[in-house]
Amino acid sequence: MVLKNLFGGGPLSEKKIEKITKLVCNPYCQPDVRKREMCRLLDDEQPAALRAVLKRFNFNSNGGIADEEEKKWLENQMVDMGKLAIEPLEDYIRTGKQLTYALRAYHRLQGGEQSAAFFIKVMQEYGPDAYRAIEAKLQIVWQLAEYLEDERVIEGLEPFVEDHSDDIRWAVFDLLEKVADSGKLKPEVQKGFSGKMGTLLTDDSAGPRIQRRVAELLADREWQVDASSTEVASVLASEFFIDKKLYVRRRGKPKA
Repeated sequence: MVLKNLFGGGPLSEKKIEKITKLVCNPYCQPDVRKREMCRLLDDEQPAALRAVLKRFNFNSNGGIADEEEKKWLENQMVDMGKLAIEPLEDYIRTGKQLTYALRAYHRLQGGEQSAAFFIKVMQEYGPDAYRAIEAKLQIVWQLAEYLEDERVIEGLEPFVEDHSDDIRWAVFDLLEKVADSGKLKPEVQKGFSGKMGTLLTDDSAGPRIQRRVAELLADREWQVDASSTEVASVLASEFFIDKKLYVRRRGKPKA
């Protein structure tokens, strides 16, 4: 630990932690000052101090490369903390916005299996309706792409086909296709996705970009929709239709 045990003076008080955190979270503060104050929080090792230092991830300082280096440094410091860092990281991942470095630190500490389980749990706690957490959810989905061998991942992402964010839906479709291409998509999981995707085809509020992606995915993979989906939205009607067996089909090009 950088500067470990150089500050002394016993545990930091709540007021002291709050004062130090203001410097840590000041994007205009000199990097060496900010790092010194982060070291004070890390050296303290109290959960409150570690939760406070993680707030550094939530903003960008001046200078892109220096900012990334500072965040990477903090990621490494949290990993060096070992078990002491796990609970503060979990708290931050549940509430923060810029999660990339915290997600990486957690993965390095807990490994793929436990990380996948926790990240899915956080996604479920947010749910598809949490439109204020779009940025955080999207970063978690990207991290979950590292664990597609774990069948719980794609199963846990099924509800987010109906997310408020097109970006999250799109990212989930990307992962769905990867799992399907690997041949490891369970029929019952595919059926659950197909049911929700079939609903999107008839829901004009889903937007043409998402509806076209859904129609292409269903048509190309020959996945059936459920009986409640009998026709595509008007924006797709010139390109796709649903046949009597509930398969999405592409319309043939009209003859010249």
